[in-house]
Amino acid sequence: MRQGWPLLVIFCSLILGACAGTTNLSKLSVPAASKLDYLDMQKVELQSCLGPFDGTEIERRENCICITIGCDTLFKSSSDRIEPAACAEIDTVAEVVKKYPETKIKVEVHTDCIHSEEENLALSDLQAWTIKKALVDKGVAPSRVTARGWGESKPIASNATEAGRKVNRRVTIMLTAPNQS
Repeated sequence: MRQGWPLLVIFCSLILGACAGTTNLSKLSVPAASKLDYLDMQKVELQSCLGPFDGTEIERRENCICITIGCDTLFKSSSDRIEPAACAEIDTVAEVVKKYPETKIKVEVHTDCIHSEEENLALSDLQAWTIKKALVDKGVAPSRVTARGWGESKPIASNATEAGRKVNRRVTIMLTAPNQS
């Protein structure tokens, strides 16, 4: 049991330093970091840095990391302008992904069914492109980022209730490692 303590201390120090921008986990060669793959390193760093933001979920799926943010957090109703309070969250994602230049980023935006299907598709497309632009403006290479609005076509909850509609209004940012897109 005592053998693992030095590695745990090193690993925790690296994670804390990563959020401060002082450490790049993708270039480390210490034993604790070497056990993590490319996506796992990003997930750990994102969880550490995005922890203060309520309603943001980060999960590792088979070949990607999926960051889900409620649209209500990022945009006012029927708007494609990122709320000033939410800019820090997108900035944080940008700062982390810039440390992993091989990662491809896919931004997808989903709406509820309140407006017409055409309006929802157009709005979600504008919102997706707004997030892409915000990432690019923070230094992420445009060639790494794709953006797409899905409108109301992929609900994950019932649109019959306000709670369900709120869940359906979401931004999903998927990070894939090289050769895994």
